[in-house]
Amino acid sequence: MNHIKQFFREKGLYLFCLAMVFAATAAGILALRTVVSNVADLTRTRKEALQNDSAWTQPDTAIDKPAQDVPKPTTTPAATEKPSATPAPAASQAPKATAAPPAQTVTKPGIWDAKPLTAFSGNELVYSATLGDWRTHNGADYAAPAGESVTAAKAGKVVSVSEDALWGGVVEVEDANGVTWRYCGVAAPAVKAGDSVTAAAALGTAGSIPAETSGDAHIHLECVKGGAYLDPEGLM
Repeated sequence: MNHIKQFFREKGLYLFCLAMVFAATAAGILALRTVVSNVADLTRTRKEALQNDSAWTQPDTAIDKPAQDVPKPTTTPAATEKPSATPAPAASQAPKATAAPPAQTVTKPGIWDAKPLTAFSGNELVYSATLGDWRTHNGADYAAPAGESVTAAKAGKVVSVSEDALWGGVVEVEDANGVTWRYCGVAAPAVKAGDSVTAAAALGTAGSIPAETSGDAHIHLECVKGGAYLDPEGLM
């Protein structure tokens, strides 16, 4: 007994510490088991919750059969408004009749307004279908049906009125610049030598030109100054 008491006196502190370590170890083990048990319970609870939630996330199944005894909503048509009568426009608002524009007088172009049928050739030889030879064309031919009024292209003084075997009736008018205008193929002359004429004054009517009977009827016009032939188109 004394040995036991002596042992506890000498080893008591160590035994106490060992008992404390054992108690602490046991308490730790117990606490750990409790934590593990709680974690397992929590895991099981969350798993069950997830399984329950997955049941709600399943897609809805289409229902082929319509619901029975469901009252259909009835709609009352809105009252249709009657269109209001449109007042007749006042007499002062009635559109005024627009007066038709006056008819415009169409002026027939003169002989000299058109391009010549045969142009002035200058020094170049051209073939004359009427005479059957090559010669210069010293004037310009302007279309003029028989009986068409022939007027003066430029104002001036009548130098002569004659009849030529090749050119028919010829009326010569000298203008202010000294240019003699020879109108060939003029029938029934309306002027005589010494008369002063203005531009567009009547000289006679269109007749025939023996030297140029082929082609369309026309007036042969020549311009001469100082013995030289000039292009009538350039002097118009």
